[in-house]
Amino acid sequence: MTTRRTHIVGAGIAGLSAALTVTADGGEAIVYEAAPQPGGRCRTLQPADGFVHDNGTHVLFTANGHALDLLKAIGARDRWFEPEPKGLPLYDGKTGEMRRVGLSPWSWLLPSRRPHGLTLPDLARILRLLLAAKDCPVASIIGDRPIMDSLIEPLTVAVLNTPPAQASSQRLACALRRLIRPGAGRLLVARNGLSEDLIEPALATLAARGATVHTGQRLRRLLTGQERVIGLALTDRTVMLGPDDRVILALPPYEVERLLPALPVPTSFEPILNVHYRMKGLSGPRFIGFTGTLAQWALVRPSHVSVTVSAADAVVDLNAADVAARIWRDIAPALRRLGLDADGDRQPESRVVKEKRATIRQAAEDLPQPPLRPLMNLALAGDWLGSLPATIESAVMAGEHAASLLRHARCTRPTVPRDRPLKTEDAA
Repeated sequence: MTTRRTHIVGAGIAGLSAALTVTADGGEAIVYEAAPQPGGRCRTLQPADGFVHDNGTHVLFTANGHALDLLKAIGARDRWFEPEPKGLPLYDGKTGEMRRVGLSPWSWLLPSRRPHGLTLPDLARILRLLLAAKDCPVASIIGDRPIMDSLIEPLTVAVLNTPPAQASSQRLACALRRLIRPGAGRLLVARNGLSEDLIEPALATLAARGATVHTGQRLRRLLTGQERVIGLALTDRTVMLGPDDRVILALPPYEVERLLPALPVPTSFEPILNVHYRMKGLSGPRFIGFTGTLAQWALVRPSHVSVTVSAADAVVDLNAADVAARIWRDIAPALRRLGLDADGDRQPESRVVKEKRATIRQAAEDLPQPPLRPLMNLALAGDWLGSLPATIESAVMAGEHAASLLRHARCTRPTVPRDRPLKTEDAA
């Protein structure tokens, strides 16, 4: 029997997840990526000047079961570890105070691990957030309370990349419900880097299964006929599909809109800005959060410090050098507390990486959503689909879901029940 071939367009996390799912079942996968390298936003940058760093401070939680299962499948689970087992160091830029905060509510049983200002009324508001039947902005539930600054605001922008005044309470609640489970709130980072500890093992696994990955191949046009994809017009070639071939578009919404303009897709986005400071770090990775500063997070590695500003609409268009200088002055005292040689008046070499459309804007509103199988042999994958937070976990789930849709699909017109988008209950 001839093995069905799946053509996957996009080699970010969703595309690699789809390819791993297809090949795990004995299928054949061919992946096409427009960029020179796979990984999408989850990759290590290796410029000519030798300053090697990840493009951002991507993390996982032990609650992210699908992502952790993917790491196990590619033999990389032990490469992700918990840098702050005693609680996340959280530096308050307004007071200069540093304290460790537990990311799981169970850890708040210890007074020393509670977020600053947490009270019983705050717990009631958090419970309302977890159980909200109707979507609304996160800020409308929590209100102007100390817990907003010390926990909810940094958590909201980390998970949803959207300010609490607009962010979807239901999407945030989805993530919080998973963190409540005992042992689920441990924060994990890649020991060496995103490419070495995630992308390269995934590519090696795919190669061992006979899959191929073609970089520098942008999908210019879908060739369609009789509600099917019949060909892929790529950068320098046209691939004609066999009668049983399938296609997964693991692309951002604006690329899906370009290829399939009749489909409804989200059109509002939020940027992320990362600054990487080239300096001597510590022997092992550390992770620290900030409040009262422009940046929210920093990942300290032996040769550099990577700092993230999520929901960065206010600063993404500013002069990069000015932003890097401002952030350095903000975070230098916190880095000194960790043991680094960091002087606010002596900024190290830096590189600013701006992603103006890092994620969709995950606001408390009905976002346009396309059918997940818009053509008989084509499915969509991406962290922007459905109502889950746009994270590595949702990208992995979307890739798995797209492969499953096509595996069980018959050559008939797509139906709504089979092709429903991923919802919060799928992540429960």
